[in-house]
Amino acid sequence: MPQPAEQQQIQQLPMMSREAPVTAVNAETRSVDLVWSTGAGVLRYDWYAERYYNEVLSMDPSHVRMARLQSGRAPLLNTHSRWDLSSVLGVIRSAALEQGQGVASAEFSKRADVEPYYQDVVDKIIGNVSVGYTVHAFERIPPTNPGDLWTYMAVDWEPTEASLVPIGADADAGVRSIDQTPPKMPEGRLSPCKFTTRSIDSNHPPAAAGTTTTRKDNTMPGENTTPAATTPAVPQIDQRALDAARAEGARAEAERQAGIREAVTLGGLDAAFADQLIARSDMTAADAGMAVLREKAKRDAAAPTRSAADIQTVRDETEMRRSAIGDAIVLRANPNAAFRSDARRLEAARQYRGMTLMDMARESIEAAGGNARGLSRREIAVMALNLDNDMRGRGGMTSTSDFPQILAGTVNRTLRAAYEIQTRTFTGWARESSAPDFREVARTQLSESSAFKQVKEGGEYKMITFGESAEKYSLGKWGGIVALTWETLINDDLGAFDRIPLALAAEAAALEGDIVYGILTGAASMADGKALFDAAHGNVAAAGGAITDLTLSDGRAAMRKQVGLKGRKLNLTPAFLIVGPDNETAANKYTSASFVAAKAGDINPNYNTSLEVVVDPRIEGKPWHLAATPALVDTIEYAYLEGEQGLFTETRQGFEVDGLQIKARHVFGAKAIDWRGLYKNAGQ
Repeated sequence: MPQPAEQQQIQQLPMMSREAPVTAVNAETRSVDLVWSTGAGVLRYDWYAERYYNEVLSMDPSHVRMARLQSGRAPLLNTHSRWDLSSVLGVIRSAALEQGQGVASAEFSKRADVEPYYQDVVDKIIGNVSVGYTVHAFERIPPTNPGDLWTYMAVDWEPTEASLVPIGADADAGVRSIDQTPPKMPEGRLSPCKFTTRSIDSNHPPAAAGTTTTRKDNTMPGENTTPAATTPAVPQIDQRALDAARAEGARAEAERQAGIREAVTLGGLDAAFADQLIARSDMTAADAGMAVLREKAKRDAAAPTRSAADIQTVRDETEMRRSAIGDAIVLRANPNAAFRSDARRLEAARQYRGMTLMDMARESIEAAGGNARGLSRREIAVMALNLDNDMRGRGGMTSTSDFPQILAGTVNRTLRAAYEIQTRTFTGWARESSAPDFREVARTQLSESSAFKQVKEGGEYKMITFGESAEKYSLGKWGGIVALTWETLINDDLGAFDRIPLALAAEAAALEGDIVYGILTGAASMADGKALFDAAHGNVAAAGGAITDLTLSDGRAAMRKQVGLKGRKLNLTPAFLIVGPDNETAANKYTSASFVAAKAGDINPNYNTSLEVVVDPRIEGKPWHLAATPALVDTIEYAYLEGEQGLFTETRQGFEVDGLQIKARHVFGAKAIDWRGLYKNAGQ
């Protein structure tokens, strides 16, 4: 059967960036001219399809959303930092697309803290910018030859800001050898992007302009989709430009490998180590020299004999240092932290063992180029938390301290870990889902299909229909703010890294249970206007009774007799026995394989032993419930915001407090979707 020429999908992508040079400086207007894109190919990684691809930006004006960059308000930032006003170095005054490339003019601020950066640009010490952009739609073009990469052409994208960066300009933005270890999805906010995929089948070449057949839905790769209406065609890719980009990438890769091998040879190391460095796509020839020195120091340290002149080299990668300091804080707050079995993390954190929060603040100030000697404890805390820009400048700091990021990351990791270990008793018998936003969600409950019709020889098959009913609900949002003040550092208060996250995680898990069990035990109404447990639904016992083999049998029979929307018996069986603490003993007794009957009439049927007992204190008194597995029928559905399954945090420099504010946010909702998979006995 022919396949459609193209397919469409919606996937979440982070903001991306490309490097470009500053082309001219106007000292009178404090402005710089720059070329922010030529659309050349860049090697990227598709986290959903798990493959590398060549990204090409279409410079067709109809494919580039220029409104934000042309608004006169788009910022010129310090290395894409968007969380602090001090990171704004200026503003993009004008931007345009000219002769297949993007150009812009940026004006520097007259603030004193911006002056060093502006002067470095005038002196041509800083000469590179990086433009951040968001892609809203890609056209995916399959390779024409085996072994070639896919090409993703951005046909709807938006430049959002420009930043001064220390990385050198690269016309092809880093087309390098493919690392065997796929990169991780970047952290941060994601935005939806539409992917249109051309068919690989040669019998279905790309459709002509204006007649492109597409699939419009939100499915992920491998899911069933159906053809939809036509959409406007996108332009064909410039094959010559792609070939030129590939050739330039191959040349740059050859130079990179030659430079790495030369550095390894001069350092006296073996070819195997050169191969390891070449396999890392982020390793440049310039960085290889430092990597060789680190490797030599590590091997010397592992040697049986050492001289007094030996030097121990400590890895100073920013992320490694932040993670190690954070782990050291957690270990001080909780010596039995879960990662104690990870020898690598323990070894990295050991160099910060014994440090107080103030000691770690000094470490962060010095890492930012500052000098904490002679400062009071309050001044150290204020500088480390970036609360006073003038004080940072006087202290010699060439950049902002990363101590707020260390503290926020530590609280976030502790909070997430504590949330994951919280007990939630409803996850087995209720069904998890997600919602894209806070608008009302309509969940359609599909019943059994219509009956099969006999097809006689030469006859036609009849369409099968399904009964439907819809239940509606929406997500709710809860949360609060934790403050890490400079007093916290001075007092060396570790509660924010252990007890407070544990309390917040317990509250989030308890909130979920309150909502779900509130539906089960309350008077929740369904779309038909009746309560969840109603005689008309056939899912409630006529009279309350204690848990026995007989009352369990009545509940099982009621569930088997449930009728679908098309009138067919569903033959459902219970999988869970849900009780409160007062019924826990009886529930375990009548589901135990060790039950011993006093007489023949007391024998407990074997099928009762297959019931899983769920005990929750929110069920007060003697009522008990039966629930079918949600894999067979809908029961109660609980949902998180799409992309935020669980407890999440956001951070900002405090305004109401002198310090760091960490906002804990929890988005959750639940609704009974179908009564047929649930049964209630009031108990006695």
